[in-house]
Amino acid sequence: MKNNIQYLIIKSNFNILILLFLIFFGGCQTFSDVGDNIVKNFSAPLNVSYNVKNPVKSGVRLSALWIGHASVLLQIYDKVIITDPLLTYNVAGVLRRNYQPGIDINNLKQCDIVLISHSHSDHLSLGSLGKIESKFPKTDLVFPEGVEEYLPDYSFNLHRLKMPSEEKNEYLGESVVLDSVKITCVTSRHWGGRNGIDGKLWTDQGFCAFIVQYRDVCVYISGDSSYDPDLFEFIRKNYKIDLAVINIIYCDDCEDINQSKSHLYPMGAVKILEVTGADYMIPVHFGTFTDVNVQIPVLEKMMLQDKNLSGRIKILNLGEQVIF
Repeated sequence: MKNNIQYLIIKSNFNILILLFLIFFGGCQTFSDVGDNIVKNFSAPLNVSYNVKNPVKSGVRLSALWIGHASVLLQIYDKVIITDPLLTYNVAGVLRRNYQPGIDINNLKQCDIVLISHSHSDHLSLGSLGKIESKFPKTDLVFPEGVEEYLPDYSFNLHRLKMPSEEKNEYLGESVVLDSVKITCVTSRHWGGRNGIDGKLWTDQGFCAFIVQYRDVCVYISGDSSYDPDLFEFIRKNYKIDLAVINIIYCDDCEDINQSKSHLYPMGAVKILEVTGADYMIPVHFGTFTDVNVQIPVLEKMMLQDKNLSGRIKILNLGEQVIF
């Protein structure tokens, strides 16, 4: 009992340190978001607008279903891929999701590959991986080097990819081919670690973007990143992107492309669509812990103003699936 109490005290103090770190680096908005989510811990998350009972369909070349935050269910022909799965109600014991996950895992009949873009708690959700493991124990789990330090002893097939070398100005890291699906670790302008402090101060591994290629389909998954014109020009020259899934930080009145040096504002995602020449782009990483119904109309007004690009931007509701 004494050891349990000591553990709880240490964990509480550690969460307080994380909270102070987020406030210091994130500013007043982070403080407001965390405060709102503390209150939400006393109620169940809200239902999503869409509830797809059969997300995996026959005859599909490419589809995407937004589960919430950075979690997307991709179907490319006969392959099913989940990015940064977040199926639990809480993140790191601090953030409480405002909405239910956009998919009931009991309705999912197939999961071939899980991609983890980096080791932060809202992207590497151990509880969510546990849910997937219980139903799909032999799924391939792909991640950049450094993430393995935070993984329990799962039954997944683990695939650690070497990150691109910044010292050598590389944009592409290691690739792996899983049953004809090629997954390449690509540069992202972000940072690693697990809880914020370690990633900012002493850890420089455990984060990347992905390019997924299968048959004639190519999907770019940004993970958390800021905008780098040389990087996205390189992607344009070397890949024909069918779909770009781009993580953004929501803002309701900004024209900037980057939020600091590690995240994109909405117009940064539009810029990536324009520069890479992707056929379609889906923005994610917003609205799960706040009010998506308020944010989507604002994003539509901001991101769809260019008529030459608006038809290629798909702003999904939570749980909504689009078939290309």
